[in-house]
Amino acid sequence: MENIGGDRNKVQHATQWVRPKSARALLVRELRKQFGQAARAAEEIAEESLAWMGLVQGITLPGCVRMSVPATSSRRYAPLRRRICQITAVDVDEDAEVWQEYGLAVMQRRRLTRWIYEIYRQGGYASLTELAAWANLTPTALEHRLKPVREMGIWLPHVGGPQPNAQHLALEPWLVRRYLEQGSVDSERALLGISEGAWRRILRRFAQAAIHPLAAGPVMGFSLVETEQLQALARYAQQGDHMAGLMQELMRDAFGAHRDPADNRAFSPAQGQRYLEWLGATVEELGLRSLGEGELLFYAMAAEEGAGARMRSARIVPVRLQFFTQEDALAGYRGASRRRVFELKFGRIRRFTNEAWNQSALLSLPDLGLLMGMHTAAIRRKIAAHEGSFVPTRGRVWNIGARPTAVRRMVRVQGVTAAGD
Repeated sequence: MENIGGDRNKVQHATQWVRPKSARALLVRELRKQFGQAARAAEEIAEESLAWMGLVQGITLPGCVRMSVPATSSRRYAPLRRRICQITAVDVDEDAEVWQEYGLAVMQRRRLTRWIYEIYRQGGYASLTELAAWANLTPTALEHRLKPVREMGIWLPHVGGPQPNAQHLALEPWLVRRYLEQGSVDSERALLGISEGAWRRILRRFAQAAIHPLAAGPVMGFSLVETEQLQALARYAQQGDHMAGLMQELMRDAFGAHRDPADNRAFSPAQGQRYLEWLGATVEELGLRSLGEGELLFYAMAAEEGAGARMRSARIVPVRLQFFTQEDALAGYRGASRRRVFELKFGRIRRFTNEAWNQSALLSLPDLGLLMGMHTAAIRRKIAAHEGSFVPTRGRVWNIGARPTAVRRMVRVQGVTAAGD
């Protein structure tokens, strides 16, 4: 198991300050606060709500971003033939869970493979050079992250990559086949960064593809290649009596996967209607936040929440962040030092913190760690190396766990009061 540079206790401490700001956690908080739901019921309803929200046209969920990507697998034409695809740049729940359980390198690997398949399912091809810059990795580091995936025989669709064949399955069909053959994929999940929740969703999607093969692409978003591979696996699984019980269990689970959140038995009819109205208003608000190319929503703590603020009661606000810009590209793969990412990393750190600051919110080092795919200690070193730059993290503005900083003095100059002033 890879856990590069990670004291597990430090990682756990960092992720516990980020996960409460995920869309799922905020739904759970409101379900308990406004609708009186018990913890377990709130978790279940929140998961159903996110699945339902994912099917609503015209909204971009927090953490998702539209990016220009190659529309061809040809290296020659990839820079010219482009299309816009939406990727889950940051999945706060899953990324934090994988980081905590398996380490940063595995989280980076999971994020890269997620991007590769999301792009392919929308008719694009990932450029590994571009993905490396999105992930703040050098091309060499990216290849190192993907090497175990290739060695497993998993097919990765990208510019200049091989075409699919019967021996090289896509990631989800590959995992399902391995599970059907040996009954467990724990070691494979640890290497690929597939959390327990993500694995349940993969099995559910497999069952749904078996039940509704014609809807596997349009509804579940699978590519044609993945759909055909999953259907072949479903036929294989149903041939043996020993698999009948498994398929029945998966199919029962699949039928309830996308039900209306208001139908949950934890709600009374009146409560269900009230919750659906509230959820509809939330979706409408997301739809009104028209995001530009390269822009995402990320939840951060409001700037006025002081050093002693408690996460469970603090005001959390959505902020618009430019995930990746032309300036980033010039500092990375399009620049003179394409195999160095030092300035790329710091430029993004500075932009993220200032964009949040300008929207009356503050990003913490753990927030930045998840956004950047970097350890908080590395981010702290990057900031310290540019002490004269205005980098308003939550800790630096409120002097949390550190000496007074230049940022605090700059905040005073700008007429904003920090803790204790």
